[in-house]
Amino acid sequence: MKILLIPIRAFFFVLFLMSLGHFSYTQGTIAFQLEGLPKDFIGDVGIRGSLSPLDWSKSIVLKNQGAIYSIDLVFPQEGQELEFKFVLIDDDMEPQWEGIQNRTFTIPATGAIVVSKNKWNSEQIVDITSLKKIEPQKLLEDYALIEKMVLDVHPGTYRYNSKREINQALVKLKEKFSNPLTLQEVYLATSELMAQLKCDHTKAGFNNQGKVINSIIHYQEDKLPFTFKWIEDKMVIDYDASENKILPRGTLVYHINGVQAKNIKDQLMPLVGADGATDKNRTYKLEINGYDFRYNAFDIFYPLVFPLDNSEVELTVQLPNQKVKKSIKVTTVSRDERADILASRYPNFPNSRDDLWSFEIVSDDVAILKLNSFGLMGWKAMTIDYKKFLADAFEQLRTEKIDNLILDIRENNGGNDEMANELFSYLAESSIHLNREGRTRYVDFPMELKPYVQTWGDNPWYFNLNPKEAKTEDGYYVFKNNFNQSLKKTDKEVYRGKSYLLISAANTSLAFYTAYRFKKQKLGLLIGQQTGGNLNDINGGQILFLRLPNSKIEIDFPVMGGFSNDKQPDSGVIPDIQIKNTLRSFRENRDLEMEKAFELIGGR
Repeated sequence: MKILLIPIRAFFFVLFLMSLGHFSYTQGTIAFQLEGLPKDFIGDVGIRGSLSPLDWSKSIVLKNQGAIYSIDLVFPQEGQELEFKFVLIDDDMEPQWEGIQNRTFTIPATGAIVVSKNKWNSEQIVDITSLKKIEPQKLLEDYALIEKMVLDVHPGTYRYNSKREINQALVKLKEKFSNPLTLQEVYLATSELMAQLKCDHTKAGFNNQGKVINSIIHYQEDKLPFTFKWIEDKMVIDYDASENKILPRGTLVYHINGVQAKNIKDQLMPLVGADGATDKNRTYKLEINGYDFRYNAFDIFYPLVFPLDNSEVELTVQLPNQKVKKSIKVTTVSRDERADILASRYPNFPNSRDDLWSFEIVSDDVAILKLNSFGLMGWKAMTIDYKKFLADAFEQLRTEKIDNLILDIRENNGGNDEMANELFSYLAESSIHLNREGRTRYVDFPMELKPYVQTWGDNPWYFNLNPKEAKTEDGYYVFKNNFNQSLKKTDKEVYRGKSYLLISAANTSLAFYTAYRFKKQKLGLLIGQQTGGNLNDINGGQILFLRLPNSKIEIDFPVMGGFSNDKQPDSGVIPDIQIKNTLRSFRENRDLEMEKAFELIGGR
């Protein structure tokens, strides 16, 4: 081995030159590029960030090169993670920040120049092929936390599973985690275990993941350019976002890249959670509605289970009014791109949760009230003044003397209790007692989990519980006052006409409770399909977010479950009048549930 000896004077001379920047042993260059600025914007574009020369408190202005703004910056922090955002600068106003998560970039190695391509206000897309596998040692550390949550905390672990079934599922996960895995593989394996618990509120989260996981499951250009429903166990296209509008409504999709559509659904079903045996709800979650304010399980799981080689997908389809199947190639898109295309092509396509609420008096004696979201909080929440909306609607019903009200919640997945309570204050004159109780499987929250859980609110009441009764024989602590609600009489003037509630398999959580209460209080007729949720009650209330320290995957799980004190079947709410939608009725644009309501009313 040769050892290079540097004279002391030369050594200090090298240090001097390094201080002047002539030697860049620890410096790398990032060439930032930004496109997609608002068309009407006039001003400068800046960049801010966490590492020098960037700063969160002041902007470095990019150079305008037509449609692209750019700047090259040298960073002396090789290997460190930079967080940054772009801002729009107007002399007369405060800087306008991007409304997305902070972008990230790893400072490149000595002498390297790396390009960072970005689109204004669009989430950062990670190159999946560049991600390294996670080593088993780290995965098993994550597994230990998952196991602790499942065995010691989750209230529904043994609601629909035996101890043997749970242990088998955990062994299966541990075996997978004993090998190096990609993030995609870890997310799928975790999702399968969470789905095993048969709880709608438990999953590897869709809404609360970090930047890398979000990029993998939400922001890639790997989404199908259409929306669809499962009708008669067939994949039927609803809205078309393909480049040349070649997929009209009612088109049947038989194969995607050579795989039968039904086989795709069957392979994805074990990854999708729902309450108990409500498989129709799982099927609903494996549809695509295309809304940019709702995540669909199919969008997330299909590209992970059936990875795409490129952006071209081959479909075997049968167009409406044609008997012959044909092969069509389409280009995949991002979620945002698909939503933008659909909004531009279809004037009535919902752009926000607010668009899922409407009220219309359609004849002298019939009104339709559509309430297809109770999402008052969280990601892309409703902004509507729901109390005023409902007050105005029911005031019109009174003043116009409308005898029949059709309530439509078929697309409602749940949300905030106060919205449903406000609705029932206009529908239910009498009080109701719900014969159920809250149960947990712990008193003191496990210390091992505490550093890795988060939730909303500042009061972690769920860490130390105080049950008034001893642990039951089947391993629960009972809280009689939780979930065992007596809903009070309303102080409002109640609607006196006939009510009809349209329901579907989409109805989970609070939407399930809405259907349940409507039927229990005999407020009218329910028309449609069996709901999601479960008559044995559901695990809800306080939801915690467990972020695994190594994979960084976040898991949603409840700490308390509602349990019915009445013997109930393993099902959702069964409508009074069940409707089975058909391919023919869909292609004819018929709304069979709405038609049945009008038939009962004796109207059109």
